[in-house]
Amino acid sequence: MNIIPQDLKEKWMQPYIWDKALAEESLQYCARKIKEDMAVLAYACPSETAPDGHYQVIDNVAWTTGFWPGMIWSAYGATKDSIFLYGGKLQTALFQKRLEDDYVLQHHDIGFLYSLSAVADYTLTGSEEARQIGIRAAYRLMKLYREVPGIIQRGGNMEDLTDKFTGVFIVDCMLNVPLLFWAAEQTGDKKLYDAAYNHMKNSVNTIIQPNGAIIQHGIADVLNGTIVADSSQSQGKGGDDAAWGRGQAWAVYGLPLAYSYTKDPIFLDAAKAVNNYFLNHLPSDDVANWDLYYTEDEVQRDTSAASIAVCGLLEIADLLPTDDEYKTVYRNAALRILDSLNKNYRTQEGQDTMGLLDAGVYQMNSGKGVDQPTIWGDYYYIEALHRIHGGFRRFW
Repeated sequence: MNIIPQDLKEKWMQPYIWDKALAEESLQYCARKIKEDMAVLAYACPSETAPDGHYQVIDNVAWTTGFWPGMIWSAYGATKDSIFLYGGKLQTALFQKRLEDDYVLQHHDIGFLYSLSAVADYTLTGSEEARQIGIRAAYRLMKLYREVPGIIQRGGNMEDLTDKFTGVFIVDCMLNVPLLFWAAEQTGDKKLYDAAYNHMKNSVNTIIQPNGAIIQHGIADVLNGTIVADSSQSQGKGGDDAAWGRGQAWAVYGLPLAYSYTKDPIFLDAAKAVNNYFLNHLPSDDVANWDLYYTEDEVQRDTSAASIAVCGLLEIADLLPTDDEYKTVYRNAALRILDSLNKNYRTQEGQDTMGLLDAGVYQMNSGKGVDQPTIWGDYYYIEALHRIHGGFRRFW
């Protein structure tokens, strides 16, 4: 597909002076808050969102539970405080048991679960046990790979072609396939690499519109290999004129990650188109609305989409060569969005909350988890703060 980036609005091309001191203060605040939350969640898992600011203890069953160990490991990476090392190891044990029991793992979100638990552990501690857990998790994810046409199915019964998920893949998987790329590097198994590469290439060719807007759903015919996008299926507004905010952000981050492993320029070109669409469709405070169709200020924000996008913009800025016109632009854009999160949406000392960011959204259409902290938004927020703090080591 020929995807050409939109010209960025003038404001993104201007130099930007960010509040470095506030970002450092925010990182320290987040580390303190995570330490406080460990009193309840050290050997437990949090709910997807925090109604009234409080995450509930749940079984290790949701697709989102990996974001909590990711927060702990990020805090450890940034502070080297041994309490986070201890907490991270407790979480690795929880996720090892989930893998051994094969407990609710018939879905593509295995990457979210194990990149941020076992792989994070291995990345920061060198633990061979954690490394092996990550590798086994990658092979579990491979059970959802359809060789025809080369996509990772979001879930369902792979043997039953009448299953409602047969051939269905979604943009969210762009942050799950890095587990396969990582495991391919660890093992030398090209099948892992090929599955991740084929899925990402098919995603670029199918669910990214020529203007850079993301369609969340793709549907593959697993017999003849044809793939189409379905814009009517979306957690956003739906339709070809819209782009679900968090879905766009998954692509903002997922595409440069794919490029980092493959060096295929198709992913870099697509990332620029997706980034520019995202930046051109933000309200005045630079924090994404729940769907990018809505650009006015009187709309529900999704701070989780903003925090994911900050990480993706910082990632691509690091990858681009010094002579690329977008290198500085994307870094400045990331810092501008992060500044707005720090100033306008971060929770505060004394606030009765376990969350780091207010105004997140889980599912706007169903009214689930609207205008409250989300565990993934909190994770990507501390990852973004850790990235600009220095000494960052990527878990993806």
